[in-house]
Order: sequence, then structure tokens, then C-alpha cells
Amino acid sequence: MQRKDLQTEEEQRAERLTRSFLSGNISRRSFMARAAGFSTLALSATSLGAVLAACTSSSSSSTTGSSAAPATGTPTAGGTLQAALTGEPDTIDPATSTIYTGAQVYDNVFNKLIDLDENNKFYGQLATKWDAPDDKTWVFDLVDGVKFHNGETFGPEDVVYTFERILDPKTGSGYAPLYDAISKIEATGTNQVTFHLKTSFGPFLSNLANNGEIVNQAAIEAKDPARNAIGTGPFEFVEWVQGDHITLKKNENYFESGKPYLDGIQFKFLNVDQSRIDALQSGDLNWSDAVPLQQLNTLKNDPAYTYVTSATAGIPDYIAMNTRQPPFDNKLVRQAVYWALDRDAIRQVAYFGAGESGIEEVPTGSSWYDGSPIVTQNIDQAKQLLQQAGVQTPLEVEYLGLPQYPELLKTGEVMQQQLDAVGIKMNIKQVEVGVWFNAFSKGTYQITSAYQERTIDPDNFYALVIHTGGAINSTGYSNPQCDKLIDQARTETNEQTRFDLYKQVRQIVFEDAPIVFAHYETINYLMQKNVVGSSVNPTLELRMQNVGFTTPPA
Repeated sequence: MQRKDLQTEEEQRAERLTRSFLSGNISRRSFMARAAGFSTLALSATSLGAVLAACTSSSSSSTTGSSAAPATGTPTAGGTLQAALTGEPDTIDPATSTIYTGAQVYDNVFNKLIDLDENNKFYGQLATKWDAPDDKTWVFDLVDGVKFHNGETFGPEDVVYTFERILDPKTGSGYAPLYDAISKIEATGTNQVTFHLKTSFGPFLSNLANNGEIVNQAAIEAKDPARNAIGTGPFEFVEWVQGDHITLKKNENYFESGKPYLDGIQFKFLNVDQSRIDALQSGDLNWSDAVPLQQLNTLKNDPAYTYVTSATAGIPDYIAMNTRQPPFDNKLVRQAVYWALDRDAIRQVAYFGAGESGIEEVPTGSSWYDGSPIVTQNIDQAKQLLQQAGVQTPLEVEYLGLPQYPELLKTGEVMQQQLDAVGIKMNIKQVEVGVWFNAFSKGTYQITSAYQERTIDPDNFYALVIHTGGAINSTGYSNPQCDKLIDQARTETNEQTRFDLYKQVRQIVFEDAPIVFAHYETINYLMQKNVVGSSVNPTLELRMQNVGFTTPPA
């Protein structure tokens, strides 16, 4: 298989940025910030220069398109936010959690050294300054006087413990591969910590911002961290009522002055259906992390609510095939699935037109997007591949479906029809999340839908999902050539070189087809009009310390 290659280095990236801006996928502010990184030659050779000049001369400062900004207004102190989450966390231990809803909760309890703002710029949380004196050393100066919720004083030893714990095989952290470049971590001052790396490591800062929540050793050893979270964050853990809710309360001693505004948060585990909207209307809910997509176009324009989204922060949804078992141990069968799929139909039917049709692990608005075109469904080619594979049709396979995630289940239903047209009879078996996760992680399934949360840097996807032995490599896929490129991209610090390496990785994954990107899922928050400060962030944290009520909740 061969994809049509549209990439011609910097000029193509400039054109993609321009298209993303003109189509409303990114804001004017984000467009201007990204355009500043291009050379004069790229500006003169592409439409980017003209559009940038028009923006610069314009007196307008409004944003463009549908990427809604945080609701405006001055929050007042007080009130408990009633918030709906799509599902129940697996754990609130940031080192071992594997479900997105876990991060939605625990990132309000913990802080990281650094984080990313809405424009993908690093800023400090527990670090005041960071510097790399050489390619294999990072030095962080830390905030002074910060307390954990158990009264312990935060210091460099907590940073050392956090990452040594993640890297300890006994912890069983799925995030260990993100930090395996670390050789040694040491306290180099009262408020300073130094990371020594085995080699240069391009995604190091992105990984710290993505999965680097700092924990306290005394707290971890005192109580089960899976059910008791103690951090330095704006909220403190109160209780977890299984199957119903998790409650947090305000950290009265939070080190960021004036934050948080809320007295507390109750996260309720609710299905994404009409009941959410009814609860928002009645006041039983103030904020929701998702809405029924069939109502999205209506709700986001409803003056009774505030709607927030982002074109550059979301989740890649993909089809996973178990390469260790028949029939998907045969690459030709996997390729047949690839060509049988109509991704635009999946987006229209399963996601009601929301998000983007999938082709990469990042959206078109990302600086890492390489411009690959959406592959057009080719039923004849899919049939030929099955014939070459020597399989007898109809080929019967089993798809694990998740009714708790209606878009993923609906994706399976759309696929069922599309695969039937090429001679694959796909039976859908609906299972609970726990059953699905057990089969997915142990490789006892044939084909299913999955997603990878918080994919900021391509390494966050390929090192975990595609690399041989990756922590989330549930397909059993292994390709030494692909591994070598992934490893090379990790140790490279030049962004253009990394960009080119990931382009080669994508071509191999396209060719071998252990997974098939189906959709890029954008994040949509809906809240009552008196709730302000909520934003969609690159790491998908909720950052509830910025959220508050303009008027007291009913």
C-alpha cells in the first residue's frame, strides 16, 4: 500500500497552518503564534505570508471559527460544582491510572512541575524555572513553601520519589516508557532538582506536562493511592462512592493566590444521554464533560448554556486488530479492513459530523500533522486483498463493543456494514468496560475500537501503542524498523527532524495496519451560563481552579 505524499517540508506545513486558520480550526492568536516560527522563504513562497500580513494589519482581535473560548465573567468565591463525567475512574493514582476520567479527577488534586497552556506553551506549576545546560541534563528550580494536603512540605525529594516510583517495575506504571530516558534524578539544592538523561530526549518536557503529577512518599505509603489521592493541588480528595461520585473540597492553603474559587466539586458518573441535559436544565448539574453528539449543534448555540471546545486538543479514536491471532495475524486481512472503511461515514453517523475523520494520531490543527489525505474507501481493493490473503469469505470475526461509549459502539455498527460489503462478517459483542479492558490489555480479542488520551507529542502515541512491548501495545504488533524510527525520534531534539521521522513511522503503520485511525474526537464541555473559567487544554486537564460561579448556584 502507498499513500499519496503531499508533504514538501516547511512550505506544506505553512499551507496547512493557513488552511486550518481560514477554515476556523484554530484561533487568530494561535495562528499568529505558530506563523512566527516560519522562515521568510516559507512566508514568501506560500499563502501564509499574505494571510499573516492581513491579520497583522487588521484591527480586529476576535477569534475565528468554532473553537469556543472560555466563558467570560468574574467568578466569585464559593459554591460546589456539580460536574458530570463520562465514566468512573479506574484509579486516582496518577502513576497507574489508564482511563481518561481518572485524570479528569486527579489533575485537580495534584500539580506537575510544568504544564501546557491553551496555545501549547509551557508554564510552571511547581517549577519556577527550568533549563538544559546540555542535551542530557534538565535542571528545575522549585516553588518554595508549598504543602501537600497531609501537611508535608513539598521539595525536590518528592520529585525524585515520583519519577523513581513511575520507573519502578513494581509500580506497573503504563507511563514508565515516557521516562525511560532518565538515568538519575537528584536533589541539587533545597529547592532544585536535576534530571540526568541517558541520551538526548525530544519529548521530555511534553511528557512532564502530560503525565508528571508529583506525589508524596508518606501519603503513598499511608493509604492505598488508588483510592486516596494526596497532592499539592487546588482541591483535596474527600470521598469516592463506588458507581456514583467522587467529591473534592477546596484546598484552603493552595499556593496560587486567590485560587480555587469553588468550595468543592462533586464529580458524578453519568451516561452521555438526555439525562445530562435535563440535569443541566434543572440545576442538578452545573457542568458536563460531554454532550449527546446528536444535540451538539443545537446545544452549542443555545443561549442558556456556555459551550467550550478546541480544534487542537482531543482524542484519536482507532480500530485495533490483534496481530497475534488469526485472521489479523495476516497483514493482507488488516489492509483489507483499512480499505473497506469509509471514515467520513463513520464521522457522520457515529459522531454526528463532529470532530475530524481520522488519518493520524493528531488533528489537522496540530503542528505535528503531516498533511496526509483521508484515504478513500476502495471496496474492490479490499476484496482483492482478502483474495490474496487466501481466506475464505465470508470471513467471520468478533468485535468487542462498549455500550458505555456510544460513539465507539456506533463506529463498530457502521464498520459492520462496511466490512460486510467486502466479505467480512463482523459480529458485535457488547461488554462492560472492565471486561473489555481485560480482553484488550491481555490480547484476547480480535478487533475493537480504542482511543489514546492526551496525545500531545507523537511519542505519546507511538512509544506506547505501536512500539514493540509498548505499555498500551494491545495489538501485539512488532516491527524492528518502526521501533528504530520511534527510538530515533525520541532521542532527537530538532523538531523538523522529528517531524520527518514520524512521517516515516506513519507510513510503516499505514502499510502494516495493526491499527486504523477512524476518527479524531474533539472535546466538548457544556455548562450553565453562570459557570465561567472552563477551557479545553492540550493535556485535557479540567483545571477547575480557574472555574467558578458568577452568581451563586441554585
